[in-house]
Amino acid sequence: MPFPFMRAFIALFLYRYLRLVVNLFSFWTFKPIPPPENPNLTPQDVTVIIPTLEGCGDELVETVRTVLDNRPYEILLVTIEANRKKAEKMLSAMPASKSRIRLFTVTHPNKRRQMTRAIPEVRTAITIFADDDVSWPRTVLHWILAPFEKDERYGGVVTCQRLRRKVAPTLSQRIWCFLGALYLERRNFDCAATTHIDGGLPCMSGRTVAYRSKILQDEGFTYAFTNEEWWFGKYQLNADDDNFITRWMVNHGWETYMQYHPEAEVKTILEDNARFLKQCARWSRSNWRSNLTSMFHEKNIWHLGVFPPSPAIPDGTSGQVVDFLRFDGIDRLETQM
Repeated sequence: MPFPFMRAFIALFLYRYLRLVVNLFSFWTFKPIPPPENPNLTPQDVTVIIPTLEGCGDELVETVRTVLDNRPYEILLVTIEANRKKAEKMLSAMPASKSRIRLFTVTHPNKRRQMTRAIPEVRTAITIFADDDVSWPRTVLHWILAPFEKDERYGGVVTCQRLRRKVAPTLSQRIWCFLGALYLERRNFDCAATTHIDGGLPCMSGRTVAYRSKILQDEGFTYAFTNEEWWFGKYQLNADDDNFITRWMVNHGWETYMQYHPEAEVKTILEDNARFLKQCARWSRSNWRSNLTSMFHEKNIWHLGVFPPSPAIPDGTSGQVVDFLRFDGIDRLETQM
């Protein structure tokens, strides 16, 4: 009996656009958690970890400046040993560097090792990871902290993102920037919708994301984070740090949340040339690796009863499974970072 291709196509077509309609309704009715009038958590309860390769540069200076404007307890900057002097020179030009910024190094470029180098140094209840090419509004910390105030079950909070436009771009750069902006806006839409439906998130983007420090400082987390393997243990995985932490939250029963609000919106940059396609390919590979790990190695997403109760499917389950099942290759790129 021949395979019913038309029936399969119709089923997938209906599934895709039914999901779109549901997500549109969810997105339109989504409301972020507002900061309380008298919060128990303040920016002084936050440490910001910034892993960076170069250790200097205009983008990093802008990141550090906007983070300092939010008055966190301190910034932990982690670069490689070869670039220590560059980082020290940059920090020496910043008046706040002596009291509010600490510098650490690792021997070789490895984002996971850079993150775990700084995590034990954190002295606050909340840890935020930020990329070295983002800029923050002055209000972002108050909005990030709001879900942690509302419920102890929230272990991670992520922000919405927007592309930072270039000054006087060329026509080619405008086209690539449009694609990048579209990617970020569609990601905001998808994450806000799934958060509102059941609290699920495809990925807690590492551009700016907050976690309870006690989760990250657990010895079990540190070991698993720095020893993740892929392809039947043949390769040690150094990429996909944000996907790993997202799965860790799901597997250990922590709730996650996305704050979709203009005052919680961070700006970032993406490639403005053909390298954007390579960036998309990396995101796609990362997404497939993470989804396969979730479904066939960790398998917790199949056992819904292990998660705390929630309005629909708990935690990140729907976000991860539905994202994997998408048949549109472009949609698969939405969910990473």
